[in-house]
Amino acid sequence: MSGKTALVIIGVAVALAQPGPSESEPTVPLPAPAAEVARGFLNAFVRNDRAAISEMLPKEPKNLYGPSPFSELPEFTKPRADTRVGAIDFRGPMADSGLPSKGIIVLRLVEENDVRAWRVRQIYWYDKLPPEADIPETSPTAEDRLQEPSLRRAATEFVEAWLRQDYETVDSLTFHWWNVPRDPPKWVKSKGIELTGRPTELDGLRADFVVKLRFARVIPKTVRGNLWLVQEDGEWRVRPLTFSFDF
Repeated sequence: MSGKTALVIIGVAVALAQPGPSESEPTVPLPAPAAEVARGFLNAFVRNDRAAISEMLPKEPKNLYGPSPFSELPEFTKPRADTRVGAIDFRGPMADSGLPSKGIIVLRLVEENDVRAWRVRQIYWYDKLPPEADIPETSPTAEDRLQEPSLRRAATEFVEAWLRQDYETVDSLTFHWWNVPRDPPKWVKSKGIELTGRPTELDGLRADFVVKLRFARVIPKTVRGNLWLVQEDGEWRVRPLTFSFDF
């Protein structure tokens, strides 16, 4: 089984290497209810249970997306498209010191009212991109290359709205992957989750995780990443765009 197959089956748009926490990075207590939601979210993600994931997301746009991890509009480079998947690199200062200063915005081409438009699917920060990352390196066809200016405009519009805290616009420019049903992978099982609370300058809590998976009952795989949790109406919920799963 290839790394790309695993990414597609589990429903990860791209696997990007998150920087491991430094030895000096402090920890913070992770409240039991927050840890329970984080574990439930990760287990649902492994199962591709989009209905369960949706129940664990914030309902209000300001909680679903805010505040922006960017402190200013970053530099965008290397837009590329491959049919319905697009990507563009970014580099710039972040509002959270725990985030690297570079990463990739992944977009999805959708049709809305007979108009084709790029929508942001996920945002990943990384120090080094692993070889298993399943995103286009270049635009393979002339038609794809024609989409590159649209990708840059979509990413710029999204981050600008994010920075001015216009969360209704951010929501309208987002591809809601959690609302797209997917068949569960029958041969991928979660065998354990470890969570560590980390300080963050963003609202809510950051939780680093280690998930031990078992493929086809015999192949072990350890994945790492982080997610952000926010309280809404007294309950902990997970922000979906800044959730990162590292294979």
